[in-house]
Amino acid sequence: MELAPSAGECTFCGACAEACPEPVFQTPFEMAHGVRIGEGCLAKAGIACMTCRDVCPESAIRMEPRMGGPFLPRLDAEACTSCGACIGPCPADAIEAFEISDEKEEVHV
Repeated sequence: MELAPSAGECTFCGACAEACPEPVFQTPFEMAHGVRIGEGCLAKAGIACMTCRDVCPESAIRMEPRMGGPFLPRLDAEACTSCGACIGPCPADAIEAFEISDEKEEVHV
């Protein structure tokens, strides 16, 4: 199984589970990866960008004001489903998926 954000986000519809002959999917559907916003983020470089916030279907990315620069994206790990909707549209390729470890990793900018 592979995450392919350029193909679109996961909508958790279950079609992949129905099409796959292997019993690798469990319900409820959950991603085995998390999402994080990296240092290549345009807003961190002083360039106004809100693409990730605008495309997130769960509103898990909010923009926080800061002095002397554009708002910075902040990812709410509790609200994020790791669907990947924010990865493909990011003009700086600054959002990445990572494998979730056994420990709960805090995901934020």
